[in-house]
Amino acid sequence: MVFHPICLLLQAVRPKSIFDHAEYGVYLHKTGNGDNSYGCRGPSDTQNRNSVLNQQKKDRIVLLDIVRGAAVLGILLMNIRMFSEPSAAYFNPMVYGTHEGFNKIWWAFQALFADQKFMAIFSMLFGASTAIICDGLARRGEPVAFTYAKRIFGLFIIGLIHAYLLWSGDILVSYAMGSFIPFLFRNKSWKLIAVAGLGMLLFGTLSSLGAYYSISEALAEIQASLAEEYWAPPQSAIDAEVVAHRGAYAEHFALRVYHSFAFQTEIFLSWGIWRVGGMMLIGLALYRQGFLSGKLESKTYGLIAAIGLGIGFALTSHGLIENENHNWSFPYSFFVGNLWNYWGSLFIALGYVAIFGWLLAATKFRFGFAALSNVGRAALSNYLFQTIACITIFYGFGGGLYGQMERHQTAIVVIAVWAVQIFLSTVWFGTHTKGPVEDIWHRFTYGRWLRSK
Repeated sequence: MVFHPICLLLQAVRPKSIFDHAEYGVYLHKTGNGDNSYGCRGPSDTQNRNSVLNQQKKDRIVLLDIVRGAAVLGILLMNIRMFSEPSAAYFNPMVYGTHEGFNKIWWAFQALFADQKFMAIFSMLFGASTAIICDGLARRGEPVAFTYAKRIFGLFIIGLIHAYLLWSGDILVSYAMGSFIPFLFRNKSWKLIAVAGLGMLLFGTLSSLGAYYSISEALAEIQASLAEEYWAPPQSAIDAEVVAHRGAYAEHFALRVYHSFAFQTEIFLSWGIWRVGGMMLIGLALYRQGFLSGKLESKTYGLIAAIGLGIGFALTSHGLIENENHNWSFPYSFFVGNLWNYWGSLFIALGYVAIFGWLLAATKFRFGFAALSNVGRAALSNYLFQTIACITIFYGFGGGLYGQMERHQTAIVVIAVWAVQIFLSTVWFGTHTKGPVEDIWHRFTYGRWLRSK
């Protein structure tokens, strides 16, 4: 039952490949790793930095940049929970603050439109980027496995710094650890890749159901102990977390290390690898098939958007209603209630991407696309910027607002951070071709530290 509607979304005629651009006296060879080799036609003395920047923009896949920008902005809608209140409140609205009025409306908005949706898109884009990177390396005759491993190692180091020195909600380490999955499947047929991705998601589903039925049959004392550890910590633990984050940097270091290590080990092995790996494979399949590279017809994108959003919101809203009816209880809401969004988020993520694909293919609507594209071209830098901005606002060494704002009031912070990111990204790409962290990552991967911009 799960496979049928998703496979319907993937059915489309495989389009033709993209041709190299050759405009304005510059010919460009697309390498696929973010690095482009330029040559000159005509009078080379007329070439300037602006023409190079413009040509590099033309060579990028427009849809990917726009979607990546929307995803990095959208993911803050969920991450703001972990920045601003105890970690258990990310999943369970009953453990901190009030769950009524505007707070309840804001929670429902996040659950329906953001929860797992933008993480799904990021994971899919990671799978697509694996194909882009490896294809470019193979085309140039460079060592694919070794270079890819260096790139992933660089991401792993960035993620460790982010997780242990800044914020325990980091996802980069999980992506680095799961990166071998799309790499192993990169040269397989897109249908096989899609089936493998769905299989990983299905395994994660069965694992959750198995855990639910096992725990449901356990003694009440055991269930209560597990609930305190994973779902509804005692008030003393909640208070300690709030005090630590409102204190000096060193006061919440131990807590951050504990949460980061748990996320990268126990949670990754039991949940993350199946979710992240499955979505990476689906993204890889969608890139090979043409969906993520903007190659499908407008009516195909429109159909996928309609089907994806229709099914996705039906599943997600049903799960939200069921969790509310069960009063966000353990183990139901932890293992079963969230499965509706586990699958619904996949369909909604496909629908979001398809909307942009349809707008690009069928309409002249482009409002905000340039801004989203700029944010997307520096997605890693912007993701890290969100952390720096939000911990400065909420943690004790900055504004100290952790646990003090009503849940719905954090929407103001989200919008403010978005505005700053859009402005800075636009200014940055007026004179640069890569985001600041992306440039360091690229130089580490390809060993081009001395290359001039």
